[in-house]
Amino acid sequence: MIAALLRLLRGSRAGLVDRRANLAVMVGLMMVPLTGFVAVAVDGMRAWLVYSRLTAALDAAALAGARNIAVAAATRDNEVSSLFWANMSVKQSGWTAPAGLTQSWKSFLDSSVRLETLTAVDQLTFRVTASAQLPTTFARIINVNTFTMRASASAKRANTGLELALVLDITGSMDTNCTLPSNRTTTNCAITSVPRSPGQVITAVNNNADLMRVAAADLVNIVFGNNETQRNLYVSVVPFTTTVNLGPTRTAWLDATSRANLTTNFSPATWWGCVEARVGYAGAPTDGDRNDYTPAEVPFRPFYWPSTLGVYTRNGVRVPGDNDWARRLWNATTVGTDVITEDWFPYRGNYQVGPNSGCPSAAVLPLSTSKTAVLNTIQSMRATNRGGTMGNLGLLAGWWTLSPRWRSTWNLGPAPDGQSTSLPLAYNTPNMRKVIVMMTDGDQNWFDSPNGYPGDCTITSVNSNSFPNSGAGFAAPGPSMPVQPLACPSSGTITVATGGPVIAGNADYTGYGRLADRRLGSSITTNSAATTELNNRLASLCTTIKNNGIMIYTMVVNTSGSVSTATRTLYQNCATAPANYYLVTTPDQLRPTFQLIANELTNLRIVQ
Repeated sequence: MIAALLRLLRGSRAGLVDRRANLAVMVGLMMVPLTGFVAVAVDGMRAWLVYSRLTAALDAAALAGARNIAVAAATRDNEVSSLFWANMSVKQSGWTAPAGLTQSWKSFLDSSVRLETLTAVDQLTFRVTASAQLPTTFARIINVNTFTMRASASAKRANTGLELALVLDITGSMDTNCTLPSNRTTTNCAITSVPRSPGQVITAVNNNADLMRVAAADLVNIVFGNNETQRNLYVSVVPFTTTVNLGPTRTAWLDATSRANLTTNFSPATWWGCVEARVGYAGAPTDGDRNDYTPAEVPFRPFYWPSTLGVYTRNGVRVPGDNDWARRLWNATTVGTDVITEDWFPYRGNYQVGPNSGCPSAAVLPLSTSKTAVLNTIQSMRATNRGGTMGNLGLLAGWWTLSPRWRSTWNLGPAPDGQSTSLPLAYNTPNMRKVIVMMTDGDQNWFDSPNGYPGDCTITSVNSNSFPNSGAGFAAPGPSMPVQPLACPSSGTITVATGGPVIAGNADYTGYGRLADRRLGSSITTNSAATTELNNRLASLCTTIKNNGIMIYTMVVNTSGSVSTATRTLYQNCATAPANYYLVTTPDQLRPTFQLIANELTNLRIVQ
């Protein structure tokens, strides 16, 4: 019995040993695929990390491409390349943006990455494709040496709507490099035809006014792309000096007395369309230059600069006023002096005379769906001398173009698709944004011309030149119209005719009348005090506009280096955020800055 049990145990052990031997063989055989699985799993995790980085880089690159889809292809693609490779972390020396489009580069986790295609699918959509090869570490044991991945991403401009007001300074100081009126040459002061399509190569004259026209057109071409219209895109243009031009057909917006006297006051010229600030005179509201009252609520007064001809004398002899004009127009047959020369304001500068002197010739364009209409308005803008700079009135007019309070006033037609009202739409309309882009080139100021009274009269010589002339590339309309027909007296007492503007504490006529009219307040008696008050009013207006949900971008052009710290701070605070404020210190920065703002205005979304 015992012997039989021992034989059974020995047999069991032998069987157990045999089964263990079989298991060892089986485990050995299984270790080959198991090791391969672990190797693939480890390298697969590395590949997944590379693929995740690749797709994130493609998303960012596609957004950059769509944002700049209207920019010249080489410039756009270099920016796309730069952003893609910044996300992929290039590990090789010698990388450049152009090279990033032509070859593979060692990148994240030592993967070899190629940016394969950059494609503008249409006028709204940009597609980017890339591939990556990752050398394996463990999977080599099963003869898998690389993992290859390919991915693409597309970005498209969103359909978020935009009401955009371009508020642009066209005061005389914008005409840099043009010593007015003696240096009005085509070389210094030519008018460049603005670009009409995205990426069009244009070389502007090195003159702030010309550069600004081309730069503003760049912005328009970027937001419109190659289309004449874009869904839910509406743009207005507001040129300003010390006043704005609402257009000569807007006579119904004037008060009754002004309408009745309009022809008589401006004859033989006509009213160009500029208006005064609705503040500081009998019947005007105290906040008329800081509120969006419609003409129906508060009618306008036309900007009208009365003649100073014969107002100032010394010992019974006439001395010059700052706007001496008789009721004659300058033309090819005109002789003598004191005729209206305001039609030639770009060439006569501070020496122009007439009832519209200082009025911008380009009228405000209300919200428009037409790229051509916007570009035509920008093309028509000319720098305008006299009066100074009053950006608060320009900003106010920009608000008028976006204010729903002005909807029936502008009367811009039926409601756009998908909207219940006509333009301007209500504040905070879903999927709509209201934006003002404002550019100025200097401090707010109340200018006092030195060529005649009131204020200082310091030009003590006669200038018999007649401008424009052949040296400026234009034939003069009349050979006998000197720019300074009378010299300022060097001494003596000046007599002012009854009702004439007082000499002391006075300056040019502006949107606020004369300085001595005290329409800014009884305590505002000097130019410097006026600047402070104008700044205060601009700051208050900025706050009101932003409180209505309107985003503000500001740009200060300080190419002369003369813009004060106070002005720079004022416009920085006016912007919705610090990043919305731009300081331009050299002329060549104007176009890139407008393009940058245009790109920021382009709201994008990932569609794939």
